[in-house]
Amino acid sequence: MEQEPALCQAILFSDYVIREKGTDRLSIINSFNKLYFPHFPCLTPPFFLSIFLTHLRGKIDSLDITARVEDPHSGHVLASCSGKIGFPADSPSIEETTILDLTLPVTPFLVSQQGIYSVVILVNNEKIGERILPVLLLPPSFGVHSVLKPPPAPLQ
Repeated sequence: MEQEPALCQAILFSDYVIREKGTDRLSIINSFNKLYFPHFPCLTPPFFLSIFLTHLRGKIDSLDITARVEDPHSGHVLASCSGKIGFPADSPSIEETTILDLTLPVTPFLVSQQGIYSVVILVNNEKIGERILPVLLLPPSFGVHSVLKPPPAPLQ
């Protein structure tokens, strides 16, 4: 039986992700839907993508996962991150209802102007999901976002 394409049920952005040992649960910390900056060009802070895949089934040897941040108007890739998941030869077949939760770190990247960017998810080089990432000018009423401020000096 031919493998049908995987489905990406969710793409989440967050400052941090912690996977609990034992339960394998994710703690997604400081999730966000937009990035704000006081000026452009700017360098983004590092962040994480949490991706939830389903509709995989049968015997799978490995999955190559790639996430790209793209300018949808030009197709220019601003950032890319990837990983490979290998499954042991003696592992059981994957059920179609199984949901794999994967986390990928995104390193800082340069954004030249505000706009609506796309985060594209590829599995085995096939596009399975996409989400917008608005990168906007910081409104004056917001003040400076904590991600953009340097951490306070340690107390002596």
